Amino acid sequence: MHLHRGTRRALAAGVALCLLAAACGGDDDDSSDAAPETGTDAEAGAFAAEHYTTDLSEDCPDPIIVQKDWLAEAEHAAMYQLIGGGGTMEQNAYRGPLGSTGVDLEILDGGPGLGDGITTASSLYAGNLVQGKEPMLAYVGTDDAAQFSSEFPVTAVVSPLNEAPTMLMYDPETYEGLETIDDVIATEADIYVTTKTQSYVQYLIGQGIPEDRFIEGYTGDKERFITSGGSLINQGYVSNEVYSYEHETETWNKPVAYVLVNDLGYQPYPSALSVRTDKLEEYSPCLEKLVPLMQQAQADFMADPAEVNDLLTRYNPDYSAPFWFTSEGLSDAAVDVMQSEGIVADGPEGLGSFDMDRMQNLIDILVPIFADQDIDTYDPAVTPEMIVTNEFIDPGITLG
Repeated sequence: MHLHRGTRRALAAGVALCLLAAACGGDDDDSSDAAPETGTDAEAGAFAAEHYTTDLSEDCPDPIIVQKDWLAEAEHAAMYQLIGGGGTMEQNAYRGPLGSTGVDLEILDGGPGLGDGITTASSLYAGNLVQGKEPMLAYVGTDDAAQFSSEFPVTAVVSPLNEAPTMLMYDPETYEGLETIDDVIATEADIYVTTKTQSYVQYLIGQGIPEDRFIEGYTGDKERFITSGGSLINQGYVSNEVYSYEHETETWNKPVAYVLVNDLGYQPYPSALSVRTDKLEEYSPCLEKLVPLMQQAQADFMADPAEVNDLLTRYNPDYSAPFWFTSEGLSDAAVDVMQSEGIVADGPEGLGSFDMDRMQNLIDILVPIFADQDIDTYDPAVTPEMIVTNEFIDPGITLG
């Protein structure tokens, strides 16, 4: 199961009760009782210690705290790569030395690990309610950064993902070759999404998909898609649901097909690592050294994901949430599709950099949507430079 960003928000309140009742599936043991685990392999973390050696001790907070936008998964791999497999696992947190830089890194879960009513953008201001800590950096999609550009201004400094994994998934035995919005319209199929208020759904409606075709309520559940016999189109993440349906779902276990929302014209930078805009100058000396390390960590993970994927398998679900599983097969498949689909790819100024024209196009799409929905958290005059910067990017760091 993998939940879209909007799904994650919708579940934030209910998931806490689910955890207490251990009713969401997974292990019968209460994961909150899990004792901290430290990597025991002598080689765990050795790569990080050898390769991430820039001295951060004079310029960065210790520890550097990073707030994720969901539970641990391959999309967050760059952060885990900086520690490697030898860190300490605690409930909704992974901690350890950031290579040999002289500072520690703390990686905090989103979703049930973040706190009710808190988004990743607001966590930079209000803190993580579960851990009682204020992060320096948080994963914030640039569409969310635009939406909260007045209430919680943030500036993204690097984007490990060049494109969003968000997709519309369908049964290839029912529909064939959906590549454009017109193709999706022609199916006359219902589309199962979290909520129609999601910006990408509003974009699709604006592009001509009838609003009444969207069914709300998706929470990562598979039953509606399966019981429809493949007649339904389902939102999801290409880095998760595809493998899960094809290999880990006994009631389906056959091919699915998809079209990326990115390829339909909605192109945010998802999960971009961001700081509070009013602290950008304060953090600049740290970011000048830290951002290239994060770029390199993403490149290193894509070249050899084994250590981090093993870490994710050990971490989930015992230290995240009882419903959250990331098998090594799923994580390996995520790496493959992130590479083949360009979800991780070099930007115009190196790995993790931002295309300002693309950002302006996104803003041009979003501002009318925000106005139509009477959203009051955005700045109507928002510009790309207000929410992203390439100032700290090393253009020499690429996927090679």
